[in-house]
Amino acid sequence: QPNAMGGREVGGMASLLAAHKNLGNPKHRKEVSDFWGGGEIQAEPGYTATEMFDALDEGKLKAIWIICTNPAVSMPNVKKVERALKKAKFVVVQDISHNSETTKFADLLLPAAGWLEKEGTMTNSERRVSYLPKVIDAPGEALPDAEIIWRFAQAMGYTGFDYANSSEVYDEHCLLTKGTEIDISGLSYERLINEGSFQWPVPHKTHKGTPRLFTDRKFFTNDKKAHFNAPSTLYNKSEETDNEYPLILNSGRVRDQWHT
Repeated sequence: QPNAMGGREVGGMASLLAAHKNLGNPKHRKEVSDFWGGGEIQAEPGYTATEMFDALDEGKLKAIWIICTNPAVSMPNVKKVERALKKAKFVVVQDISHNSETTKFADLLLPAAGWLEKEGTMTNSERRVSYLPKVIDAPGEALPDAEIIWRFAQAMGYTGFDYANSSEVYDEHCLLTKGTEIDISGLSYERLINEGSFQWPVPHKTHKGTPRLFTDRKFFTNDKKAHFNAPSTLYNKSEETDNEYPLILNSGRVRDQWHT
């Protein structure tokens, strides 16, 4: 499954840019555009994960590149997902295994390296960034996801993708976070390897990380105050529990979740 915390930090959602910057904010778009060397970033978000399959089904989207997820199992309304993938003009599936049900819809399969077969970082829910070392070589032609993407970009003639290794990608990401609420400009593979894991923010090269946020009682809101949301309407009315049936079985998924 994708690393959700890390995915948000690098802009892995249709409405986000990297470093927790908001696509809908013109200032944020300019900051990211300037950092990457100019060129306009469109304000309109792309399709979300569920909207992509609606768009494929309706013919508005012609091709799709699926990386590190298995929508033929994890998405709601699987029959629609299968129908959409059959309608697509071109389907790329990048995965570590043929056992992913989505691979049978692929026009092109890209073999990816598994987590022990590549190096990288992962952020968990307490903001802790850990280094993941490569332990074994990937089989056959399998490559790390990041390398597949930068090789593709190079082959397409895009500038700015001349990385030699994933450490260089991480250095660029760290630099983009400078001055933001998730500032990790003081981090690098070298520090993570030599000093262990860190909790962001880590704003300079001797900073030891931030075990606890908001000790100054200023929050990431417009008025710097904490906002509590307590909806009173959230109540399961479909089937009440009683002494004979005290439990409700839940599949663990809601419509827009991807976890299987």
